[in-house]
Order: sequence, then C-alpha cells, then structure tokens
Amino acid sequence: MLDDLDIKLIRGRMLLDSGGNPAVEAEVVLENGAQGKAVVSVFDEKSGEEEADYIREWLSEAILFEDAAEQKNIDSLLIKQREADDADHKENSRGKAGVLALSMAAARAAGAGLGLPLYRYLGGSTAPVMPVPVMSMIDGGDWEKGIDFKEIMIIPLNRTSFAEGLRLGGEVYQTLKRLLSVNGINTSVGESGGFAADVKSAEEALHYIMDAVRLSGYDPDTDVSAAISGYADHLYVKEEGIYHFDKESMNNGILVHRNQKDIISYYLRLADGFPLGLVTEGLWTKDLEGRNRMYQMFHHRFTIASDDFFASNGVEIQLKKAGTVTAALEMAERAGRLGNKVIFSNSYKETEEVFLSDMAAAVGADYIKFGAPCRGECTAKYNELLRIEEFYSRQQ
Repeated sequence: MLDDLDIKLIRGRMLLDSGGNPAVEAEVVLENGAQGKAVVSVFDEKSGEEEADYIREWLSEAILFEDAAEQKNIDSLLIKQREADDADHKENSRGKAGVLALSMAAARAAGAGLGLPLYRYLGGSTAPVMPVPVMSMIDGGDWEKGIDFKEIMIIPLNRTSFAEGLRLGGEVYQTLKRLLSVNGINTSVGESGGFAADVKSAEEALHYIMDAVRLSGYDPDTDVSAAISGYADHLYVKEEGIYHFDKESMNNGILVHRNQKDIISYYLRLADGFPLGLVTEGLWTKDLEGRNRMYQMFHHRFTIASDDFFASNGVEIQLKKAGTVTAALEMAERAGRLGNKVIFSNSYKETEEVFLSDMAAAVGADYIKFGAPCRGECTAKYNELLRIEEFYSRQQ
C-alpha cells in the first residue's frame, strides 16, 4: 500500500567520493516497496567499510520498523543510537557519515513511498523557489597553487531563471580558462573545481575574473557580483593573533601577515575595487569582537555568512555540519525567521549525491554554493536543479 511507510530493510555499502576517498551509501527499503539511497563522503580518515558496517550493525537497530515519514523521530533515534554506542562521540567521527546518509535515505524513501519527488516531499505543495548559483572561478586554500582564500566565486545577477544564471557562470568559467591560459597561468582545477591559478593575490584573481566577465559579453556592474570564501580558520595562527597569507608572501617576495584590523581593511579594499556580494568564513570563528566589527561595517554592502548565526546576515548550511536532514531544515527555517539569506553549500569532500539540490529548492534557499560549473560532484547538483526548474516551467 502507498501509505505503508515503515522501514523494513536497511543496507550500507562502501563507495568512493569524487576525490577517490571513502564514502558510504545508505539504502532504506519500506514496506510498500519504495526505497531511497543517499551517499556521504566519510568524515576524517575513517574507512567507508567501517561506516557501512556501522549502518548495518548499529544504526539499523534504531530505526527498523519506524515510519520513514516521521523525519524528526528518525533523526532523533539515529542520534541517540550513536550517542549510546560511543561515549566519546563529540571527539570521534565514527558514525557521523552513517547517521547523515541514513537520515537522507529515509527522507528519499518516504518521498518515493508517497509518490513525490524529494523536493516536493521536503517542501510541501508550493512550487519550488530556484536559488541563485554561486560558482567557484579560482580556487586556493590547501591546494599547493592558487590563492590563500579558499575560493573566489561569481554570483549571476538579474537573471530570469536558474538556467540563465548557470549559463552565465559556465560561459565566464570557460572564458576565464582561455584568458588564464593565454597569460601563461595554470588552469588545473582545485577542490571546488575553480582554477588553481598561480596568481599573486586575490586582487589579481578578481581582475582576471572581471575581465572574463567582460569578454563573455556581460557587465560586472550589473550582471555579476563576486564572492569570497575566506578560509579564515586555516589562515589564522592563534598563538600570534595573525592571518598568514603564505602564498601571497611567496608570490610577491614579501611577508604578508594581517592582523584583525588589517584583514578587515583588506576586505574593505576588495569591496571598494570589485562588486563584492558575499563573504563566507571571513574571520577566525572565535574572534567574536572582530566578526561583530566586520558585520557592523559591511552588512549593508554585502552578505556576511556563517553557520552559527553570529554577526551575519546570511547562514551557510552544509549537510555534513548539520548532521541530519532535520537539523538542516531547522537551520533554514531559523534563518528565514531572522531575515537572513540562506546558502546551501557543498562540503569540502563531496560525492555526486544531489540531495542538497532538492533541499535548496524545497526551502527556497537564496543561494547554492556547489563549486565550479565543472567536476561531476558539482555539476550533478546544478543539473538536478535544472531538471526541477524545467519540470515546473512545463506545468505553467
């Protein structure tokens, strides 16, 4: 029967993520025959097989024969099972990927059991709201090439559809590749699919990106804004109270260290020189005074996003950080109540799983940050949103 949504079978299996690292897939089968699968890259250095065993041997006990449509109950039971099994769960990553994969798989199975696509099941009967894509152009971070910031991205503006915004990003991305190559700059790609361009600074990277926008036939003043993932926790040296820009130092032959005042002034310079629309991870997470200062200075100029709601007008939601479907939905709902922008974001280790696309459309997220219009783990999510938009456009 269509309404018999009790869970009768759970499977776990090891897979690989886009970087060849371990991932785990959970599969949930319901009494009415519906099933759902979900893939999550494994946290830290745990093995995918270990997480798959954990799903089969421990987590399955918690939710077998439960109603898959009761998402909050499913997630609560999974968390309680993990906590009961591992007294050190806050420091130990064991089971985190399994919990999230099962949470997602149960939601997908429940939707299938009710004959609903996932975005409709999560979002209700209203038409989905398409988010704006925030697409990586130049990558840095831990990559040996590129910039010290994690990534610099573009946000399409004034587009009439998600498809138009994605097309703009794809065109600029391909133009940027040719522009960098002509100038003898590396065009291999980093973790987010952006180019690991060996430019001298974020400013030089932004100049190249804006030139690519113009060469693609768009106007940087009206058609795009820039976005920066600052990666500040990784740049900050707590003992010194300083942000180390080691790649910029190496590229320019001078030591580039910035204290709190300096890095805020740096963001000001970038915002004055370029159409900056979004900054995530801009300052060290625990620098509450600095974050509040940055918010007071810039919140009227661009979106400042965090995942803890402090001193921000945007909330960045990653499923792996949220831990369960329920927690992610509650974060989005809270952000909406506070009037904050909602940004659904890839994790730094990803798979071709498209659950996040359906969730973004379901809750009417303002932005999705899935990386470059390149690499399967990024394009799979963009393509899923194209399908959702096309389906609803045909109904009108």
